[in-house]
Formats: sequence, structure tokens, C-alpha cells
Amino acid sequence: MEGAKSCVSLMMANKPLSLKHGDILANPELYRSTVGALQYLTITRPDISFAVNKLSQFVRAPTLAHWESCKRLLRYLNDTICHGLKIQASSKLCVHAFAYSDWASDKDDRRLTSGYSIFLGLNLISWCSKKQAVVAKSSIEAEYRSIAHVTIELCWLRNLASKLTL
Repeated sequence: MEGAKSCVSLMMANKPLSLKHGDILANPELYRSTVGALQYLTITRPDISFAVNKLSQFVRAPTLAHWESCKRLLRYLNDTICHGLKIQASSKLCVHAFAYSDWASDKDDRRLTSGYSIFLGLNLISWCSKKQAVVAKSSIEAEYRSIAHVTIELCWLRNLASKLTL
């Protein structure tokens, strides 16, 4: 990655990835191993979760466009090497949850991607970005699904906290 151009954004917003876009990659194993390694990196770098999720959808038949997007993500990581999760002391231990959905964003199967972030004080303690198994009929349904997922996680965290305090 030495000498690579820096990149300030994870993905190009005006170029959505698709299964049918671009020529098939000559060495798909390189793409698969790179995306696989990036999945492990999401443990400490939740900011790349959505991009890695998107790239993972094309491991069966990656194209040159997918590889270019993967290299863009690697350049972003090279430029932001000092980013990561930081645990900070906080006088208030309030739980804050944020949910999002991207309705019908996948041009191939029209499924939504939803996710959430949960903070305890200033610290991120749980996050998820997942392509859903169903097609939402409206943006409202997509939002409700996203809120349902973060609610399930909040209930699980509440139960965990009650078991830890006993």
C-alpha cells in the first residue's frame, strides 16, 4: 500500500455495485481472501462494516468494478490507520441506539440493508450492518424492520446487564 493514493471515503456513492457490472476478475481468490480479511477487521473498525458487507455480496463472481471498490476501501484504511474503537470513561452511562435502513438499495434483488449502533455513554458497544432476507414493500416497512432489530439487541443487552449485576 506504500505509494497508494489516499482516499477519504469508503465507497463511491454515484456508482452502485451490481452483479452484472464489469468484466469478471481474472483472480477471484485474491478478492475473496481480501474481503475475508476485511471481515475480521470490522471487529475493531465498525466504520467499514457497510462497505465490507456490500463487497461480501460479490465473492461468488467478482468483477473488476468490485475489485476497484475493494482497493478503494484498502486505500481508505491506509489513510485512516489510526482510527478504531476507543474506550472512554464517562460519568453518565446512558444507552443510546441508532438504527438505519437502506430500502431497495441492491439493484440485483431489491433487498434492504439495515443496521444499528448502540452506545453506552460515549462507547460503542454493539453494531450491525446486514442485508435482510426479505424485500420490504415500502421505506416505512424497512424502517420498522431496522427498529425491530435494534430493539431485539437492546433487550438482549438489558438481559445481559441484569445477569451481570446479580
